[in-house]
Amino acid sequence: MKNRTLLHTLALLVLPHVLLAQFTLNGAAVQLNDTCWTLTPAQNGKVGSIWNETKIDLTNSFQVIMELHLGCTDANGADGILFGLQPVSTSIGQQGEGLGFQGVSPSIGIEFDTWQNGNLADPSFDHVAITKNGVLNHAAATNLAGPVQANPSAPNIEDCKWHKLRVNWDAPSQTLEVWFDCSRRLTYTGDIINEVFGGNPNVFWGFTAATGGANNLQQVCFSYTTFLDKFEDVVICPGGQYQITLSGGTEYHWSPPDGLSNPDIANPIAAPEQTTEYEVEVLDACGNQFFDTINVIVDGDTVFFDLGVDTSICEGESLLLDATSTGNAFVAFLWSNGQGTATISASQTGLYAVTVTIDDYCVADDRKLISVIPLPKASLGPDTSLCLNQTLLLDASTTGNPSYLWQDGLTSPTRTVDSPGNYSLRVENICGENEVNINVTYEDCRQVFFPNVFSPNGDGVNDVFMPYDGGDVGRVLSLQVFDRWGGLVFEFYDFLTNEPAYGWDGFAEGKLANAGIYAWVAEVEFRDGFRQLLAGEVTLLW
Repeated sequence: MKNRTLLHTLALLVLPHVLLAQFTLNGAAVQLNDTCWTLTPAQNGKVGSIWNETKIDLTNSFQVIMELHLGCTDANGADGILFGLQPVSTSIGQQGEGLGFQGVSPSIGIEFDTWQNGNLADPSFDHVAITKNGVLNHAAATNLAGPVQANPSAPNIEDCKWHKLRVNWDAPSQTLEVWFDCSRRLTYTGDIINEVFGGNPNVFWGFTAATGGANNLQQVCFSYTTFLDKFEDVVICPGGQYQITLSGGTEYHWSPPDGLSNPDIANPIAAPEQTTEYEVEVLDACGNQFFDTINVIVDGDTVFFDLGVDTSICEGESLLLDATSTGNAFVAFLWSNGQGTATISASQTGLYAVTVTIDDYCVADDRKLISVIPLPKASLGPDTSLCLNQTLLLDASTTGNPSYLWQDGLTSPTRTVDSPGNYSLRVENICGENEVNINVTYEDCRQVFFPNVFSPNGDGVNDVFMPYDGGDVGRVLSLQVFDRWGGLVFEFYDFLTNEPAYGWDGFAEGKLANAGIYAWVAEVEFRDGFRQLLAGEVTLLW
């Protein structure tokens, strides 16, 4: 029985179970997600490193594309990040000016140094340099290239931004290149296998960082590495297809185009009729190229399932997706929702994908996008009463791309009401219809009553002169009462109607006022916001 070969993603977002298994974390290093690590927090005296557990062979070329975050503190930020190659151990790192790599020998280190140490002949700017054997003194013979300003356009890289890093090793020419923020900053050519590593080409690779008496948050994120992101061949069944997954670039070009759904996207569906080797050219954010290949082998038993084209269903309905196929031994099914049956029932919006394995050997997959169209469920709200001259915006907008038809022929989902009546609307889409209505009435909302006589004799009837209303008044801004000579005998401000405590009780300057006719002036604000100045007379009786 042949063994099935699984496809690994050329993941510019690398698979989490792969990374967790391949890296040793030391010190303060913490994994943030599938592709990113914090090497040091913004704390003094910290060191953190990540080392891949599998050695690489320097007789082969490699490429590392990363993003570095060197913190947000400039003048008092430290110390930097280092990309290292060494055969010693996967648990290396010490704090301070050595960036967690000091004294590691034999080694090659590419430092991104953010602290200026005079004893190490550091320049005044944040810099990049290539050193060997864990010696970061730029005046020493172990300094292979640099230091140069890391960012050619700015002396500071502790700027709270992510910076692009690209390291290329070309084995035939024995050339090491360092690119920072899309600019080539350093080139070193030398026989590092023999001159640095004593003829041993097998080394660990990883990142270290450290803080000392100053600190910064220092982080790395993988985009692409030759070591981790190579495709593995995949065997598809005759008549089957497989979606290749790639991400992180800006442009993709696959060749040959035969058997691909689209040769210029990140994730084409491959369905060749015969075994085909596909090569992809990817452009990164800096416009640099990198390449990879995948061999799609066509072999095994023919598959016959087809999920069909993308489709829509109505709310409350379900669609049976059928991946039934045959094999000499057995057929295994794996749907994107985790089910392992030949068929599933789909009733929610989503992309449903299935991978079918025939006889433990060849695979085929398919996918179908299902959109659920909701039933129209428009609403105009409850019946309502408006004040004279008020308007009401009715909005029945709803999902499902319905059509709208009002009782008077209007076809928009909204309308403005400025007169009383019953407003009805029919909302309809391919899944059904819904009819809603609202009754709108109008009333005078500016009614307030001031009595023309009151008798504060304590009998509990009409003892206080005050304004009354049935809910039309928002507040009384002022009420003033004057005697026949124009003298002010009572005033009160900013109060509610129907409250005896706020009215005139017939007293003036602490004494009973004389019976007779008094004038009053009031400013009232109604519940619709309108303000009105009112005046009249009231007779005081004893």
